[in-house]
Amino acid sequence: MKVKEVDRTANIAWSPQSQVPIYLAAGTAAQQLDASFSTNSNLEIYGLNLSESGHDMPCLASLPVDQRFHKVVWGASGMAEGTTPAGLIVGGADRGMISMYDANKLIKGEEDALVFSKDKHTGPVSALDFNPFQSNLLASGGSESELYIWDVNKLGTPMTPGAKSQPLDDVRCVAWNRQVQHILASTFSSRCVVWDLRKNDPIIKVSDSTSRMRCKVVAWHPDVATQLCIASEDDHTPVIQIWDLRLASSPLKTLEGHTKGVLSVAWCQADSDLLLSCGKDNRILVWNPNSGPGEIVAELPTSNQWSFDVSWCPRNPAIISSASFDGRVSLYSLMGGQQQVQPSNSVSDSFGPGLGEVAGQPQHTPQVTCQLKSPPKWLRRPCGATFGFGGQLVSFETVAGVGGAPSKPAVYISSVVTEPELVEASSKLETSLREGNLGDFCQAKLATLGEDGDKSKLWQFIGASFGENCDQQFLKLLGINLDELSSQLKALLEPVKENGIEDEVIEKVADLEVTEASDEFEMIAAQAVAAPEEVPAEAEAPALTTLDQVFSLSKDPTSDQGQLTIALLAGDIELAVDLAIKQNRFAEALILSIRGGQELLLKTQALYFQKAASEDKDVSSVALVEAVAMGSWEKLVEHCGLDSWREVLAALVTYTDSNTKQVLSGRLADRLSADGGDNVVNGLLCYMVAGDL
Repeated sequence: MKVKEVDRTANIAWSPQSQVPIYLAAGTAAQQLDASFSTNSNLEIYGLNLSESGHDMPCLASLPVDQRFHKVVWGASGMAEGTTPAGLIVGGADRGMISMYDANKLIKGEEDALVFSKDKHTGPVSALDFNPFQSNLLASGGSESELYIWDVNKLGTPMTPGAKSQPLDDVRCVAWNRQVQHILASTFSSRCVVWDLRKNDPIIKVSDSTSRMRCKVVAWHPDVATQLCIASEDDHTPVIQIWDLRLASSPLKTLEGHTKGVLSVAWCQADSDLLLSCGKDNRILVWNPNSGPGEIVAELPTSNQWSFDVSWCPRNPAIISSASFDGRVSLYSLMGGQQQVQPSNSVSDSFGPGLGEVAGQPQHTPQVTCQLKSPPKWLRRPCGATFGFGGQLVSFETVAGVGGAPSKPAVYISSVVTEPELVEASSKLETSLREGNLGDFCQAKLATLGEDGDKSKLWQFIGASFGENCDQQFLKLLGINLDELSSQLKALLEPVKENGIEDEVIEKVADLEVTEASDEFEMIAAQAVAAPEEVPAEAEAPALTTLDQVFSLSKDPTSDQGQLTIALLAGDIELAVDLAIKQNRFAEALILSIRGGQELLLKTQALYFQKAASEDKDVSSVALVEAVAMGSWEKLVEHCGLDSWREVLAALVTYTDSNTKQVLSGRLADRLSADGGDNVVNGLLCYMVAGDL
């Protein structure tokens, strides 16, 4: 999209790549008139600051000159030595005049900015170019096939690259080779001649005899020394031809996109995949000349007038400049964006709306895209490296092609070993991961660590997670043997019938700690257990219930028994449960709520656990009963004391499903880790059960 603009009809030149900040030189274009019909001529310097908003560029210097310019170039001559800190600006004008200006003095406004001026050529000088390897060498071209090589350090009589090319013609363009410093190309209307300055002789003449193309400009390939492009300004053959001097019988490829003659081309020095062109069809195109037949990768917005000069900014290749016949120098950015072209016609502005339009000429406003289809080379990483697992180092770079071949990326994989023991352990782990014998790997790790220590415990839990019955293994590692505990409890509950053993069991029971009679489960046991009667061993009698005894039902509403009897006879189970709870008879309430359905049972259970929590006594076992009965495992994990983390983890392993176990084990691990101290290791064990590595 357009970023800056200057209202001038001028030939332009960018400051050299080493110049900071970036400047743009503009010399009034020859054979052109602006809207005010002024005949004045100036050489101006503009500053580029992309951080400032708006399209205006500040004019830093303006020098009135006698001649108008056909070509302006800005070279780095004298910058390294300090004689001309900002380089040298050279302009070619009418009557063979070449003028050289000290850019630093021009910017500072000093009067002696003009360094050299001479009318050596015949006719206008429209071809200029500085040598990219020896910045003191300047090539110039004029009428009658005149070509001169100037040494700006010894300004006097220039040298010629050889005899004048026949037939005599105007030199349209000159360009130094970008790979070989003594090779120079020059274009005439019907041919392109390549010169070797070491031999002072042309080495090859390039022309297309099959077409009527008229050569306008030439540009060398930035990377391939033998390739160049030639643009035709003929409206019948508006093409850009890519030539390889090794196969000079015909062009390597032809870029066809313009509908009228091409006036200027510029090959990006930072990315050889980008070629810029402008033509009489009011289009500015960006090509990829290296992709197949040549692809248009972007188009820049223009006005209704021709652009006669385009160039890349050497220091910031994302910026492009163009000079057009509508009296504007425009700067564009290739870093994305779309905009609707708003053409401005100076003739229409001066004569009024409608009078500047030509009858029969369509007035269209094209929609163009400035964004490139792929990132340019100056944004790509030329090389890089990154470490991988197991000490692997992956690096890449771009390897230059041999003999003009295109560059190719190369990837290298190497090993960087700084700790051999770590690399060996890593190799063993990779082998176990690949073969799937993770359990054996954990056993081997335990063999080296021993049975004691926190690391050993951690690896025991890791190994258990890869077993078939991991939950059973977790319980075993927590020191909880369910089978053994169940056997001990069953032995206490089994009735004893052998002589002499009954008294022993009674003594054991007497030694047990007995809680108050208010404990609901003790009350249930006291009400439900009856003294067994001795029966013969061969025929054991069934235990008696309340229905096996003589009883009478009371309907006295003032007594607890009568109230419960009335509610049951009325068939109101929920009322009967409420009466039993009110009478603190939770055993009967729980039994009746089973008959009343799941909702009533859950309600009764909740009321029981609420009552148990309100009493001032140890409710640890009741809390576990609540978690098992109600499934309140989240509360169990959140409120349990951290000293009982083993028991809580065992309950999660025993009762919960896999997903719940993993989530709640992780929460328990978070609590232990946050507590610090010895609980950090305990938290790691819980993380192993949760599967959160």
